[in-house]
Amino acid sequence: MRRLALLLRDRRDELHGYWITALKGTIGAEYLDVLASPLGVRLVRRIVEDMVALSQAEAYEVPGIIRRIESETAADAARRGALGFDMMDVVCGLQQVRAAIWKVLVDALVVGDLPAFGETMDEMAQVDAFMDLLVRVEVRGYLEGRSQAPTADDDDW
Repeated sequence: MRRLALLLRDRRDELHGYWITALKGTIGAEYLDVLASPLGVRLVRRIVEDMVALSQAEAYEVPGIIRRIESETAADAARRGALGFDMMDVVCGLQQVRAAIWKVLVDALVVGDLPAFGETMDEMAQVDAFMDLLVRVEVRGYLEGRSQAPTADDDDW
């Protein structure tokens, strides 16, 4: 996924723009406001930087990087769950990153910046596997956060 990760890093702003456009009408307005803020920029940047880190890592470094990514992703999702955001919005927000990646790749294809077709498809399979991992971890983290969210019966609420 090395070349695609670097291409996405070079086109982060474009990726973020496509992502926000894809989110409109697919998630709730309140969550869209959060993702359209600098928090959303940071989320997209982190996903891309994590892809770059994984693509440039030595084999022995990969498990540690994956653990860090899983931990950070789960913690972020838990916070969103504890804040009461809808799980479908949270997961859809992440899935729309994948849709935005495809739009960026189409643009790169038009200007001739993509690697050969076979290499691109091989690397995109790796990107998809990475995004699938993030979705699984985000759902788990979200559910853990919801279980820790205060209820109306709590004294702190």
